[in-house]
Amino acid sequence: MLKVLSGLLLAAPIVAISPLVWAGEVRENDGFAQVTSVSQLSDVQQTDWAFSAVQSLVERYGCIAGYPNGTFGGNRAMTRYEFAAGLNACLDRVNQLIATATLDVVQPEDLTILQRLQEEFSAELAILRGRVDAVESRTAVLESQQFSTTTKLSGEAIFALTDVLTGDSDPFGVGVTRNSAVLANRVHLKLRSSFTGQDELKIKLQAGSTPHPQTPRGFRYGADPLLASFGARQTSPEGAQTFNHDFPLNAAGNVDIGTISYKFPVSKKLRAAVFANRGEHVDYLPNVFSAVGDDDGGSGSLSTFSQYSPIYRIGSVGAGLGLNYELSPAINLSLGYLATNARSPESLTPSSSNGTTAGGLFNGRYSALAQLTIAPTPNLAFGLTYVNAYAAGTPTFLNDVGTISANSPSLISDNSRRAINAYGVAGLWRVSPKFAVNSWFMYTNQQGRSAGADNESADVFSYAIALAFPDLGKEGNLGGIIAGVPPYATRSGIIPNLRPFVGGASDVISIIPNRSTPLHLEAFYKYQLNDHISVTPGVIWLVAPNQTSNNPDVVIGTIRTTFTF
Repeated sequence: MLKVLSGLLLAAPIVAISPLVWAGEVRENDGFAQVTSVSQLSDVQQTDWAFSAVQSLVERYGCIAGYPNGTFGGNRAMTRYEFAAGLNACLDRVNQLIATATLDVVQPEDLTILQRLQEEFSAELAILRGRVDAVESRTAVLESQQFSTTTKLSGEAIFALTDVLTGDSDPFGVGVTRNSAVLANRVHLKLRSSFTGQDELKIKLQAGSTPHPQTPRGFRYGADPLLASFGARQTSPEGAQTFNHDFPLNAAGNVDIGTISYKFPVSKKLRAAVFANRGEHVDYLPNVFSAVGDDDGGSGSLSTFSQYSPIYRIGSVGAGLGLNYELSPAINLSLGYLATNARSPESLTPSSSNGTTAGGLFNGRYSALAQLTIAPTPNLAFGLTYVNAYAAGTPTFLNDVGTISANSPSLISDNSRRAINAYGVAGLWRVSPKFAVNSWFMYTNQQGRSAGADNESADVFSYAIALAFPDLGKEGNLGGIIAGVPPYATRSGIIPNLRPFVGGASDVISIIPNRSTPLHLEAFYKYQLNDHISVTPGVIWLVAPNQTSNNPDVVIGTIRTTFTF
């Protein structure tokens, strides 16, 4: 049989890739399939001159493996090194048979031919064994120095040069000073582990240097018209960008533990996500209908408002559970519950003043969401979303998206306690690989929840449309244009005992001077320098911030550089 070994090996392409596929040690990830019968090789026929040799090598010696498509490829030529690799594999297989005392399988004439071939190809075999030894040595080093066999580390770092180009004047005379250009940074590190191949444990570490607008050391513009009458320098949180520091530790340089979650399949159609810290509804939903949003805020829109509908931000972040159930291939039902103060055992009572920090998992600030996601085609999806929440303190929306009146309807109750019911509809249409559009509409009713008081309510609206241009100019780029109305209140009641302080008015919005609907306009262009670095210049234009035309338009310019690894 081995008299035709040289001709046979010259027809075998697989030896150039891995000798293991000859020795019957085929592994799943090698891309080859070990064969046990010559009939499994579709291109080897009984009329072929080497048929008996192939049959012997396959069925007697077990040192032949075919291509994944079940062929042998017997007409391909090979080099001496490739021949040596195949010869070495057959030698190893014969030695194995001898060691296991199965000498009756090995023909004496085959041993003679193998010895002669081994002598002729001794140089090539030595080089091949040296290469194998080197690979094994490098593999051992990688295994000893690798971070983890189950965990992957990834990260994103943002450097952003940003400034309020115009609009940071002080029309209400509350001491709003001019802003200066800043160089901001924000870093995310993620540890992702999988124990079954279908689950995921995620731990996020994060830090940043620049607070949101309105907060200390953040940009200041668009004073609140009502609070300005009391001399308070309360400015608008509108225009916050994705790299603004929204973490509990509000000092530059501090590292915060972000999202801690575990996602796993419950059944074929049901998946669950458990959040131990800083979970958000967008972390488990199958679709948030956004063409310009992204996971970490470094490769999509500049502003948080433009990422996706504000309905997903109601109730801040917390611990809880998210579920996704596939009703059909095109319809998905999602349910979620997050509690902001789940770690606090302190009881929340109607008369207590600790509503912003107490309540535990079920007796404090929470946000419950239900969403029906419908995707009739891979390029078209829309959804209906409902959120029921309880809030004590501010803000209503995570990252303070929207005006002060929308985030802090504090006069509808004492201690800013309120029940929230929000309704939203959103859609995403990928018109072509180069163009997509998404839009949303949201209505929110906030009802005061104070004991022993005549509570009032507030109505909040938001809507927008975003145009996305993927791969604009080159693959990986993204252009975006967003026009919308950030969350703003059309009505915000005042409880009776507070009305004397505002001239007897029953609605805060009615006393805003020159009240107007706020607008958010944004344009950005992400240029992908390489697989790991992108640069995104862009402009955010805010019209009538804090719902009054007395405040001048605000224009924010930004150049964001994002590093991913």
